[in-house]
Amino acid sequence: MTSVVGKRTEHWTDLFAALAARPEVSLTVLAADVSERTRRDLDRLSDRSSRLRCHVLPHRIGEDRTGHMASVLFASDGLRALARDRPPDVIHIIGEAAYLSTWQVLHLRRRHWPGVPATLYAAQNVVIRFPPPFPLIERYAYGAVDHAFPITPAALHVLRSKGYRGRATLVPLGVDTSTFQPASTAPSPAFTAGFVGRLEPHKGIGDLLRAVELLDCDLLVVGDGSMRADVERAAVRRPGRVTLCGWADHQALPGLLARMDVLVLPSVELVQRNVVPWIGIPLREQFGRVLVEAMACGVPVIGSDIGEIPYVIGAAGLTVPSRDADALADRLGRLRDDPAFTRELAGRGLLRATTEFSWDRIADLMCGVWGQETGRSRSGQVDSPPASVSTSSTFGAVVSARRSVTTHSATSHSAVHG
Repeated sequence: MTSVVGKRTEHWTDLFAALAARPEVSLTVLAADVSERTRRDLDRLSDRSSRLRCHVLPHRIGEDRTGHMASVLFASDGLRALARDRPPDVIHIIGEAAYLSTWQVLHLRRRHWPGVPATLYAAQNVVIRFPPPFPLIERYAYGAVDHAFPITPAALHVLRSKGYRGRATLVPLGVDTSTFQPASTAPSPAFTAGFVGRLEPHKGIGDLLRAVELLDCDLLVVGDGSMRADVERAAVRRPGRVTLCGWADHQALPGLLARMDVLVLPSVELVQRNVVPWIGIPLREQFGRVLVEAMACGVPVIGSDIGEIPYVIGAAGLTVPSRDADALADRLGRLRDDPAFTRELAGRGLLRATTEFSWDRIADLMCGVWGQETGRSRSGQVDSPPASVSTSSTFGAVVSARRSVTTHSATSHSAVHG
């Protein structure tokens, strides 16, 4: 059974589709406070697969009210109705340990499905000390879950630094390689750098605009945000050289990526104060999913050295110091002037995306862990959760797998045990 809350959850539907395609898995998705696009995608998946059920539940507190997914809270009536269903074999929570929704889901398990293994998604790559009651919720979750799925080594480090001592397996975010794949048509003759994402200061938009002007190359921007006006001014200043497309849906994005010679993610580190004003939360790129999508399309990538961007790129692309437009222009120029090197990077990225980041591969990895955890539970090897257990899930996922679940292990992802 899977629960998901929050506005930026569209990419998880690709994982749900990969899980539902496995004959040994039945999946129930619980959603709250999600975008209309996520609702449509969940409805489409439910119609397509008899082994996938989706429930969009009402919520008491939403992300719009507080500005952060940590505060999203399911309405209790919806969760109580679910408790009458057959117990799942595994509960997977897609949401950080400190989220109110994580607390709700774990409480649901303790009260109605004791002994069912629970796994937890973790993406936080900075040690943050939240105000009450979030630290209590976080500590409770660390004691209650059976296995954590950090998406990067930095996320694993944060888990350990904050007291989690349980089993953990690195499980990155993924890409739908059936949708994101190399195009048969070549990009335009003019060298074009591209950007996909929110047009916000922490994405390094200003540095990108300066770099492409220094190099005198074209720029294709896909997205929207508070810096839209900056991009529009650049388009006026450089007619025909800067194109702003706005947001693109999942199916249209591969075609836009195919128009780029390189995808750039020049993120910088900023501090946000949207939980409480006296607590600053450093914004560091937790993953950079668009990098993987571009690599899967055979588009070379350049990213800044902030957050998890260097980890995601690996040896399949180039990195530059953040806030350094001159260095970014230099890297762009190298790709423009050396087509053979550009093709080499494209090949490396495609291989990395398909072998390490495809949702099918990640579904294999997760099902393997879930099979091990259900085996431990049935043999009595799993410790009982603390008496004070409570749960929530901003994007909790509970997966119900039949007994025939097979265990697979991807060698490109490492398992780390406490």
